[in-house]
Amino acid sequence: MKIILQRLQINPKFLGLIFFFAYLDSIRSRVSPGQLVDWYILTPESAVFSLIQALVIFFILQFSFSWLQLSPQVSIPWKKSMFSFGKGLIIFLLVSNAFTMALALAFGTWERNYQTYIQLSGNISRILDFVIYGGFYLALLLFQQFKSHQRQLKDYEVALAQSKITHLKQQLNPHFLFNNLNILDQLIEENPKSASAFLHNFSELYRYSLKNSDCQLVTWQEELEFAESYFQLIAEKFGKAYEMKITLDNPQGKLPPLTLQLLIENAVFHNYGTVENPVKINLTLGERLTVSNTRIPFKNPRHKGGKGLANLREQYRILSSKPIFVSEENGLFSVSIPFIP
Repeated sequence: MKIILQRLQINPKFLGLIFFFAYLDSIRSRVSPGQLVDWYILTPESAVFSLIQALVIFFILQFSFSWLQLSPQVSIPWKKSMFSFGKGLIIFLLVSNAFTMALALAFGTWERNYQTYIQLSGNISRILDFVIYGGFYLALLLFQQFKSHQRQLKDYEVALAQSKITHLKQQLNPHFLFNNLNILDQLIEENPKSASAFLHNFSELYRYSLKNSDCQLVTWQEELEFAESYFQLIAEKFGKAYEMKITLDNPQGKLPPLTLQLLIENAVFHNYGTVENPVKINLTLGERLTVSNTRIPFKNPRHKGGKGLANLREQYRILSSKPIFVSEENGLFSVSIPFIP
């Protein structure tokens, strides 16, 4: 039986449903108004015969529909499907009539069974059985094809999302490298000793960047540790012109790699801090990650940039259904990002 089920691409539950339907139908056909109800009505032999007949119909339909290749992107060829269904019906009628003829000849009941009205009634019944049980089987095949293609589409979407995230990270790594090499270049001219310390710290940070380049997410603890080390680089270059405060309020979840670094860098890049009037950067990790900074725009604003924040938005569009909020009011620029479970 297991081989038959595998061959027909059906499971025991579906077969049980067919038997249950056949059993109820046999009871219905035996009940008529005014007839006494007895145990014969509940006997299952008719349902067993109907189940065997249904299996024959399934085999014929599987052969008839073997050419179909269904796809979610392509409309189902109903005309060809109905042609194959009709072809299966003809094959079923030929097989079932040949079988009854063989039985009639074997048991000598030809004259009794092969009267015109009996044959007409029998073939109408066979047609109805084929349409009913064949309809069940066709619906099952179409459902299985649909589920299979849905799984393929889901696998494709996951692979595509992973590919996009990898591409976005490949954009961020050169961005991180280029900006910090610019700082290093300035330090070499201004303060060679600081440049040496900066280079050492930068190499450690870039190692972290490379290590997590294949990770979609990292823990908030890893990101925070990286952000603190990154801010040390900022302090090497700008001294106390930029200040950072961290507030922890029971954060839970993960973040894309380099998220905090990108937001801190964004605050430094777009604001002119001095020792007398420093840019204050606040990191708040609670239900969401919020990075805010006081706005002290340059007198001659730099180019808009914004590639890093746009990159982060795109990563979150793929990884989470929760949005990123960006606001600016009362001299405070703020970016609020959800944690990802």
